[in-house]
Parts: sequence; structure tokens; C-alpha cells
Amino acid sequence: MKLSSVLGQYINKYKMMKPKELTELADGGDAEACYELGKRLYAGKGVKKSYEQARERFEAGAAKDHAGCCYELGEMLIAGLGGESDDERAAGLFRKAADGGDVHAMFELGAMYAQGRGVKKNYVKAMRYLRLANVLPEANAMLDDAVNWWRPAAEARIPEGEYWYGVCLINGYGVTPDYTVGYNWIYQAALSDHPKAIDAMVQIYEGGIGVPADKDKAAYWRDRYVKVVGGKAKETQSLFDTVGETEKEGE
Repeated sequence: MKLSSVLGQYINKYKMMKPKELTELADGGDAEACYELGKRLYAGKGVKKSYEQARERFEAGAAKDHAGCCYELGEMLIAGLGGESDDERAAGLFRKAADGGDVHAMFELGAMYAQGRGVKKNYVKAMRYLRLANVLPEANAMLDDAVNWWRPAAEARIPEGEYWYGVCLINGYGVTPDYTVGYNWIYQAALSDHPKAIDAMVQIYEGGIGVPADKDKAAYWRDRYVKVVGGKAKETQSLFDTVGETEKEGE
């Protein structure tokens, strides 16, 4: 492979363009050009700083579902830069950006669900997005408080609380990881036919998490999962952040 071809994989051509070139492409509907031009206008890099114009460019890119534009526009909407603030719309844009793989948007959306800002407070969704963003220190810092979200519900013997409290203990959110105690809480939720807890029991016995690996018990819980969900497609979720989550939920 030619050196020029290799370099082309790593150099973003838009970053090398002059403002006039970017403007022409952005005006022509190029979402990536909108993103780059918007960032320059926001920072005043090589152009006159203008939050209003930056917001317009991010708006244009977001209309084409460009993840970066969605994220940047969401940030401007939260802060009220370049126009009015709108937390609810910002949450929707972060969701689009998160679906496009933007890890910072995943964190912002997780934080919004945890705080009930722009969306109805929902710790389940907060956990999902924060865990997806766990490569960011700020996401892990917020997750460290998750054990306090779920402990009261677990102690009240609410299956959802038991399951998530167990997940917190296994992953060590704000506490020293405790696989055995985490297993016990998830087991209690599984006995109440909580689908995610049952799926977790399969993982626990297949991987020997806090208990000896046991293929027969894993098979038992796998069969129970099918019975509980009525043959619906299985939505998997790893107990550990190193694997992440694949489930999707509607609003």
C-alpha cells in the first residue's frame, strides 16, 4: 500500500480545508463540513467567533443525523448558546448521537436520565447509557453513585432494584466488587422471574461469576428465560462493562 493511501486513512481532509472551502461544502449539504465549520465558528478558530452561526451549522448537520453535529448542538441547547436553551430537544439529539456511536453523547444522556433533566428520571436508562460511556472518567464517577440509587429498592425486595443492585456490586460501582453478594441479589430477582436477572444467571453459571461454573444450571436458567419472555427475541446485556450492552429501548 502506498504511503499516501495510508496517510489518507488518518488525516481528516475537512480539517485541512480553508474556511471558504468548508463553507461551500456546508452550503451544499455536506454534513461533515457543517460539523467542522461549526466547531471553528464556536471556537473562533480561523474565523470570527459566532455561537449563532455555529449553531446554524450544527443544525444543518444534525438534520442529516450527523452524530457530531447532534452532540454539539445538544450541548449548545443545554447551555443556551447561540439561541434559547431546550433540555428536552437536547436529550433527543444526544440520543441520536449516542445511536451514532458518540460516547460523549452517551454520557450526557445517561446524566440527564439520572437527574431527570429534559427527560423523565429513569435510573435504568441512566445505567444503560453511563455503562456504554464507561471509557469516560465522568461516566464512571456518576456510576459510583448508582449503588445508592438501587439499594433502597433492593432492600424493599423490588426485583428491578435487586437486579441492578447486584449489578452494581458485581461491577464495583462505588463499592469494592463483591461477586457473592451481587450474585445473591440477582438470584432473588431471578426467582421473581425478572428477565434480565434470569439472563444474568445464565452468564453467572456459564462464566463462574461468584459461583462455580455449571453448564446444567446455566441451561436451566436459559430455559426459564424462554418461558418467562414467551419465546420473544432475547435482548442480551452483559453484567460487565468490558462487553457493554446491546439492548435497545423505545422512549
